[in-house]
Amino acid sequence: MNLSWQIGSSRRRRVLLVDIFSICFGIGAWVAVNGLWVELPLLVSALPEGWNLPSYLSIIIQIANIGPIVWSVMRSYSRNLKEGPGIYTVLTVGVLASLLLVFLWKETSVIFGVEHSTALLSLVFILAIVDCTSSVLFIPFMAVFRQTYLTSYLVGEGLSGLLPSLVALVQGVGGNPTCVNVTVNGTTIIQPYYKDPLFSVEVFFAILFGMMCASLAAFVSLNFVPACKKEKVKNLEKLEVRYSEAPSSNSTSPVPEDDEELQRRAISRRTYFVLLAAQAWVCCLSNGALPSIQSFACLPYGNTAYHLAVTLSSMANPLACGIAFISPKWRGNIVSGCFIVGTATSIFIIAMAAMSPFPLLVGTTGGEFITVVSWIVFVGTLSYVKIQIATRLREQGNGALFWFGVATQVGSFLGSIVMFVCVNVFVLFQSYYPCS
Repeated sequence: MNLSWQIGSSRRRRVLLVDIFSICFGIGAWVAVNGLWVELPLLVSALPEGWNLPSYLSIIIQIANIGPIVWSVMRSYSRNLKEGPGIYTVLTVGVLASLLLVFLWKETSVIFGVEHSTALLSLVFILAIVDCTSSVLFIPFMAVFRQTYLTSYLVGEGLSGLLPSLVALVQGVGGNPTCVNVTVNGTTIIQPYYKDPLFSVEVFFAILFGMMCASLAAFVSLNFVPACKKEKVKNLEKLEVRYSEAPSSNSTSPVPEDDEELQRRAISRRTYFVLLAAQAWVCCLSNGALPSIQSFACLPYGNTAYHLAVTLSSMANPLACGIAFISPKWRGNIVSGCFIVGTATSIFIIAMAAMSPFPLLVGTTGGEFITVVSWIVFVGTLSYVKIQIATRLREQGNGALFWFGVATQVGSFLGSIVMFVCVNVFVLFQSYYPCS
């Protein structure tokens, strides 16, 4: 089998095997957490937290950012610390946690007199640490390979959201519940009856486990398969030093053409802070607030609407990434328009969640359609805004990207905390119970 092909000149030769392994490696970055989100329509009806489960998951995932923080601290004290052992550790832990999830996701225990899904929540925390830490481990590791393979890795990272959504879309939720008469201790009551999906939650988690195994196997292959080892960059240290060199301020040499372009793209201090504030707001909504109340906004319209809103909106994210990749040029009017549309849609979704269990057009096909479309628009527009802000700030240097990351985490954490308190402490959102 020919594992490489020629594109233009010999310097642009790609090894297909490395591309495949890079894609599979990238799939392991966020597949576990993304898979849990798209399986929520089935989990909320089976676990004691019920509609409050998304708010628990949202806050747990934010707390799991302790993983990349610990790794960053370790790197600051040990410059010789390599990504390889860390990746082996997080992927192995991810594989084991995914396997345990298949068998233990239903296990509960009573804490302070309240039943909780302790097994699921504990394993979610472990998997979230794995996925969050991948952000500071996987891409630096890919730097040891030729730059062309970074694109393949990023394709895999995008598939880590798309593949679980496709699997969940095939799985289905069995449709909306029907009300049936059930006799309990001689008394006839009406209870909702849920049809089984195409395959069980256990099978879905087993598929996630298989994806994590594939990612670990791909990482091992990238390190030990001879064809992959040949694609690693030689004298990486020298390349990094040469890249980091910059002309001194008193240099009289002409400014390179690329530097002139960067100077033309420089932004004002006011615009810089506006972009950071916009990023924090967007992440507050998309990563923290709205995922926490998705069940309240969607489930009154039925399981099918909730299922489609979760899966199709997850697909809107990689679609937005693809659009930004094809047309990366900064267009302020388009970005501002997407920001306004995404914010307005999020306000509408929050309003529908606050009106639960009787939001607008509940019980109608039009209501289901508007719910699904609103989530797709919300995720798609704000995903595009985040990508464009990241691209714009990247032009300002590494310092800007650092504060971009800070704004992302602060916004996400604040959104999760606020909604967790609103849902679980003040109980501002009410659940809908079929057949009541």
